[in-house]
Amino acid sequence: MRAEHSQQPEFGQRVRRRREELGFSQRRLAGDIVTASYISLLESGQRSPTLDLVLHLSEVLQMPLEELTGRGGSSAASAEPGGLDLVIARSAARGAAELGDHARAAELLATAYTTAVEHGTTALQFDLGLALQEELRSAGRQPDRLALLERLADQEWAKTDPHLRVVLFTELATAQRDTGRLTDARKSAYTALGEIGPAKLAGAFEHVRLLGILISVLCELNDLGQVELLLKEMLSLAEGHRPPVRGRAHWVSSIAYSQLGMATAARHHLDLARAQLTTPDTPVRDWLRFMRSAGNVLLDDGDPGAALPWLQAAEQVGPMVNAPDETTRIVALRARYELAVGAAAQVVEVYPRLSAGSAPLTGPDLVRANLIQAEALADLGRTEEAQALLRRTAALCDELTAYELAVRVWKRIDTLRS
Repeated sequence: MRAEHSQQPEFGQRVRRRREELGFSQRRLAGDIVTASYISLLESGQRSPTLDLVLHLSEVLQMPLEELTGRGGSSAASAEPGGLDLVIARSAARGAAELGDHARAAELLATAYTTAVEHGTTALQFDLGLALQEELRSAGRQPDRLALLERLADQEWAKTDPHLRVVLFTELATAQRDTGRLTDARKSAYTALGEIGPAKLAGAFEHVRLLGILISVLCELNDLGQVELLLKEMLSLAEGHRPPVRGRAHWVSSIAYSQLGMATAARHHLDLARAQLTTPDTPVRDWLRFMRSAGNVLLDDGDPGAALPWLQAAEQVGPMVNAPDETTRIVALRARYELAVGAAAQVVEVYPRLSAGSAPLTGPDLVRANLIQAEALADLGRTEEAQALLRRTAALCDELTAYELAVRVWKRIDTLRS
């Protein structure tokens, strides 16, 4: 994305004057962003800078963005304290995210968000906060994402607007789910659902997505009593939306029906989800997550042969997505597949990659991985190790308030003892 400047030669002259004041060469100013030749063309007015480059020049030349761009006080964005800085940082972060550099995007947005908080700019604080939490999620920084959303939800301006509450508590529910705080996630999802009517979002995309999140949380908790009714409501509402929304509703349904032990329904919705999501509009990261889900649903159905192509496809696409947490989950799917085909030694071999490294599994994901590892250890005759791992897993379930899962774990311990 290009930064727009009404007086481009003047911009280049400001860059050149400040560079010469600091005694910097064009090569030093270029850094790793562009070439020295590009800086020369920029200073002569023959090139326009990208937003990333404007941000880089502002930092290296130690010039406020308004001064560097010559737009101080001349635009609507500058009407608020730090306005232009925040708008440009937001755009630069978007560009970094599009290139898959979510760590850089999160860094840019964190700085901009802090500025918005300091200046009390509510609208930008909300916008930047939501953008930042998404980049933190993509960067695998789930605890930081959760802390940010909790701060946002606690703001006074977020306590009175029903629409804001739907948005914030929906995201908060996903963050709590992803960090294993399942009971809190259920509470947040129901809080958001209670605001759907006042926010006039009944039947809207936000309503469909929220039901999907609530269903996933209830399945994680093994609290399945209302799941079928919620599935019917979600699918009915999704019918009035575009294919991506319908596809995601069928995606959630395939996972939920698998959890309910309804294998035929699970595979039916899996096929419908694939048909709706196989479009250029589906982000690569979402398609990767769907492939993982498909593999797990088919393994739930006891069909490792059908699961294998999805696993292999996920392993091929994974390196294209800069998401360490997704990479770890693909390894977890590989471990589950190896157990299903009787290759217990392979499971034990890959397990360290699930419990350590740059993005170790947490919460329910770690519980499931531990159960797989325990089964592999038992198959290899390493019963005491399996029991020890299961006891730690039962304690983790208690921490997550996932008591149904804890019961399942203790039953398996009892089986191994007998």
